[in-house]
Amino acid sequence: MTASTAPWSGSIMLGTGWALIDARIGASRPHSHLAHQISLAVEQDLEISGDVDMTVPAGQAVVFASHVPHRLGPQGAMVRSFYLDPLFRAGARMSAGSEPALLPPAETAGLGAIASGDEARRWASSYLDRMSGDPLDSRLSSALANPGDLSTARALADVARLSPSRLREIVGRDFGVPPAKLLQWLQLQRALRALVGGGGLADAAAAGGFADQSHFTRRCAQWLGVTPSAGLAAFAFEIVS
Repeated sequence: MTASTAPWSGSIMLGTGWALIDARIGASRPHSHLAHQISLAVEQDLEISGDVDMTVPAGQAVVFASHVPHRLGPQGAMVRSFYLDPLFRAGARMSAGSEPALLPPAETAGLGAIASGDEARRWASSYLDRMSGDPLDSRLSSALANPGDLSTARALADVARLSPSRLREIVGRDFGVPPAKLLQWLQLQRALRALVGGGGLADAAAAGGFADQSHFTRRCAQWLGVTPSAGLAAFAFEIVS
């Protein structure tokens, strides 16, 4: 196996609107997503590449705000990453950023100490209390709190009781993307939960509302920088309700 195809491995704790991943870094490509990602250098320095290149010393953590392109290295290094998006807390609109930034020491220590789903949620709540910007539009947050089968922008507009043009305006303001991109993120989360639950790639693609397995794989690579087979196959999963 070459370095360029080395798989990721480790464990994933997956909740609603958040995930905690302890991983041995494998191959990936630069990517960005709707979640805030906070990555802790566990054993050795992390090498960050993207729009900005930086080194994160061992024992420190870096924050990638939503939409910030990044890739973690070096391959083989241990990293703990927390992913947090607005679905974690209805109404929370997390601030966006243009460059990665180091996490304050107290929050870094808390991230490193997480050992359960309850501790993960408490840490995420504390992080959001500090990082949240203006609240999401209440109509949109209500619709996203119970997303159901929101497979189209029209369906989301109907549930939120918004016109399509007003939905585009609000989603662009609150998430920085058009409604179609927000729905892709929701699709990906549904598919990943199905995959974690023991389904195969085809079942996960169907659960997420993707056209087929290839469509799911492409979206996974686009948003997470890895394909499901290369990026998720060697992980142990725990779903936290």
